[in-house]
Amino acid sequence: MIFAFAIIAAWLPSSARAQAVSEVVHEASEESNDWANNWAESWRTRLEKRQSRFQNLFNWQIKENTLLSFYGQLNIMYLDYDDGIESNTFARDNANSPGRLGLRLESDLDNGAGLFFNFETGLRRTDYNSILGTGPSGETSDWDRELIRKAEMRVSIPDVGFFSFGQGSMAADGITGFDFSNTTVTANSSVGDTASGELARFANGAESDQGLELFFPTFDGSRRFRARYDSLADRGLSWSVSLGREVLREDNDNNYVDAALRYETQWRQFRIKSGIAYAYNDTSPDYFSGSVAGIDNQTGLNFSLAAGADGDGGLYTYGKVGIIRNILFWGRTSFSVDYYISEGPITGASGSQSWGLALVQDIEVNQTQVYATYREYSIDGTTRQFQDVNVFAAGVRFTW
Repeated sequence: MIFAFAIIAAWLPSSARAQAVSEVVHEASEESNDWANNWAESWRTRLEKRQSRFQNLFNWQIKENTLLSFYGQLNIMYLDYDDGIESNTFARDNANSPGRLGLRLESDLDNGAGLFFNFETGLRRTDYNSILGTGPSGETSDWDRELIRKAEMRVSIPDVGFFSFGQGSMAADGITGFDFSNTTVTANSSVGDTASGELARFANGAESDQGLELFFPTFDGSRRFRARYDSLADRGLSWSVSLGREVLREDNDNNYVDAALRYETQWRQFRIKSGIAYAYNDTSPDYFSGSVAGIDNQTGLNFSLAAGADGDGGLYTYGKVGIIRNILFWGRTSFSVDYYISEGPITGASGSQSWGLALVQDIEVNQTQVYATYREYSIDGTTRQFQDVNVFAAGVRFTW
């Protein structure tokens, strides 16, 4: 994998290799996990957006220090899915980064504190995330509360930290997703999302009753109705804890508890961010998981590693290498190659593997990404063998 990455890097024009990828530094700051200290920067960024005629339509300054924003994204993906028995094509939402709509109200208070309200929902979709017509099962459903992603209040207090209450990210949410590659719209540690909703098929041609994505866990956190605290960062190190319940789905009375540790640093032009988390609930196995990512801001060379293990003995590792270049005048070009391997992911499988290639082109003038990916999946069954799967996907994500 590293050898292939080196070939790609050498293939690029020398002028591109020499060009600094300045945008990476800016985005790394925006994606910082030091939420409390990042508040002022986020506020300034949203105010600057109002200078754009397009962004001014979605960001309204209703008071001197209060901003109301309407945001969202559409992520339309073409998927070609082939499990050796059947080959299907779909136009669908991209589960790696699904469509959403949201409202954000934030206020920068005189005492230096910040107040933030956020409501965000996913879009109505079929059971296979199809957006044009119906999915393979032909079933559709109306919008319901399970599509609510966020309904929360956050408070940033100087010298104290960051408090969150309501439906939103638990402390461990995103802990396996640290990644500087700029290809996460179509390639990340949650490799099963590209084929989300497709059923794994046995070698004899019969469909199983389990979605392919279930064989490729990440042991990442989730969103719950929770109370969460994030500390201030001390020399790049911060910690967070959360206590939550599942309120959007019925028949789930579990208590969820997460704790996470995050670290960020930069040495010369090289930037690192990393984290590790522990998650517990009443009925399912607890788990440890984490990730680390690094990037050379001058060359655009980057890497990410993720791993996790649960109390039942399941574990996985994931690795990615990538490169970012300013080849075209309208935005960055990003390429990555990754590999995933697991042991004991779920009952009925002793292991699973996946590798993939991803290419993403930014069109910065209208905050659009065009992307393509190729991925292969294999599952090692315990009593019955499974068909290998390969997918090709291409799409476009519009954000505002």
